[in-house]
Amino acid sequence: MVTIVKTSKMRIFLLLTFIVSLFYNCTSKRTELVLLGTVHQPIQNFTPDSLYNILVRIKPDVILFEVDSSFFNENFEFNKTWESNENIATVKYMKNFKVDVRPYEFSGRNEYRIKIGARPTDSKATKMLDSLFNHNVLDSLHKNIYKDFIKINDSLSSFAYLGAKAFNNSNTDQIAQLRQEFQYKKLLSIMQEYPVFSNTYHIIKEGDSISYTDGYKRAAEFWDLRNHTMSKNILHFVRKYNGRRIVVLNGYFHRYYLNSLIKPKQDELKFTIKEYYEY
Repeated sequence: MVTIVKTSKMRIFLLLTFIVSLFYNCTSKRTELVLLGTVHQPIQNFTPDSLYNILVRIKPDVILFEVDSSFFNENFEFNKTWESNENIATVKYMKNFKVDVRPYEFSGRNEYRIKIGARPTDSKATKMLDSLFNHNVLDSLHKNIYKDFIKINDSLSSFAYLGAKAFNNSNTDQIAQLRQEFQYKKLLSIMQEYPVFSNTYHIIKEGDSISYTDGYKRAAEFWDLRNHTMSKNILHFVRKYNGRRIVVLNGYFHRYYLNSLIKPKQDELKFTIKEYYEY
């Protein structure tokens, strides 16, 4: 009789242990994060349908969209639509599946760039540098740096036409990082050697102007600020949507930077970064 009671209690104990363990495993599911590099406009081998099919493959609970909150109404529905791969694919996915869509971009990005004089000064400075290169004004060292930039830029841009897997991998991320380092560090260093950049000004507003050199420098600084802000916002949603599957839609030039800031937080915040083709 005593043996039967002890055996019964042991079975109950084991059953309760199993239930508690099962409950713990269900409630402590590790968050999954996919930094899905994209091309914004439809092109060969990457269209709204391509992106939609990838989303269906991943089955995200949350999609983080590379815009700020001004693109959404109070119910986090788009307050307008536009002809981009991300918008068309996400709207279609929202119609067919239950998903939360949230913005994570630097708030007022374009207005801020204009306000600080980074835009359109950055593009004007780049055109001036290109003109100096084409007219053989640059010395041999600077000419070779600019040639290398063109080669790296063309290489990175070519991946856009090869399909999503071509621009969602560590090798392409390394090229993107190199390209951005050339753009915002090495090209800036060339501009700083030629007085024409510091002596040419863009009018920000009446009574206020900025030199091409300073405007380009502010554009470089904003690239860092923007990616740090985006990463901070992404991690906010990782905390909020604990145990869920999150897709971050981002232009693929950003992937290397976002990865570098977000990956080190995986153990602390209990999430795992995955590629879309792991699903």
